[in-house]
Amino acid sequence: MARTRGSSRPTSSAGDPQTVAKAPAQSKPPIVPAPLQFPLLVVLSMTLSSFLYAGSSSFTSGDLSTVSGYRDQWYEVAGLLAWRASELAVGWWGGYDSERSAHFSYCHLLMYRVALDLASLTFLTHLPYLFFLVSFYKIRPTTAAFCLTIDMVATCVPFLLLRGSSNYHMFKAPKGAVANRTVVNDYGVQAFTSLLAAGVYGVVIFGSFGSWMPVYLVSHFDGIRDISSLYNAQFPWLIAAFIPTGIAAKVFLFTPATAAKPDAADKEMASFDPETASLGETIMYNLWGHSKRVRTLIERTAILVVVGGPHTWLHTFVAVDGAEGFGAAGWSSVWALAATLTGVAFWWVGDVEGMSN
Repeated sequence: MARTRGSSRPTSSAGDPQTVAKAPAQSKPPIVPAPLQFPLLVVLSMTLSSFLYAGSSSFTSGDLSTVSGYRDQWYEVAGLLAWRASELAVGWWGGYDSERSAHFSYCHLLMYRVALDLASLTFLTHLPYLFFLVSFYKIRPTTAAFCLTIDMVATCVPFLLLRGSSNYHMFKAPKGAVANRTVVNDYGVQAFTSLLAAGVYGVVIFGSFGSWMPVYLVSHFDGIRDISSLYNAQFPWLIAAFIPTGIAAKVFLFTPATAAKPDAADKEMASFDPETASLGETIMYNLWGHSKRVRTLIERTAILVVVGGPHTWLHTFVAVDGAEGFGAAGWSSVWALAATLTGVAFWWVGDVEGMSN
């Protein structure tokens, strides 16, 4: 039967564009299969690190070789490599820098699309060991800068190639992609929180320098060259020196916590009823009954302490000739305390619980 003139009903013809359903877009499979991505990440990172250290040996080896202990046992080398792989695993399985945009272009490499989570974590965890060498073994600051840059590049470039960067690190993040975008992008907030973190690190280090550390270092580091920096440290200059550390702490701790959006756990906690809850539910609520933002801040602070503390201890004890394990533990504990107090300061000053979405 013919259609009535002017009828709006579509025909049943298969070729009619009105009746042909739009096929769903098929996502392209990843170039590297998922099971091979992390092993490839480890190989790329270690290979890149080896090439960069070899290329900069004329600038760094003269300093590092004078303080490094001779480690020729296979288990010592294997232990360092295993620890390096575990650091990469924390970033990979922790989901850092995992939100690649659909419009990602490698031209963005020179703009904002960098692995800022991993860059800041690497900076914060690798700095204490190099700071120790500069302060007490008189390694040139340029050598420490070379080493720190190489470590960051060797970590970030493979992540950039395989992942991207998180939305909360984009100044022009899509609307609704992150919470509190105006707070995250506010230059005054960024400057204040960076200075706050620098102040916390400066206070902890300065307090240690002026109290127990002189006797401790001399007692547990055979062959330490110079401890004059313990007595010559000036608080304002120490704060200024820790400004890059404060920026890294802001990037890794404050920004992700502030930008975290509420999840299903937030809804469950909002409906918590202490009158009907069991004892286990009440204990869990009191221990972990925080918003997504606070939980993010706690988790990242814990990661910074768990990764940074062992890294500082391992490299100070294994790589520095004459270092005792107890001495390396004391040095790493100072930085673990500074990281913990920085997380507490961000929790308090940032009023993470009360920010609006």
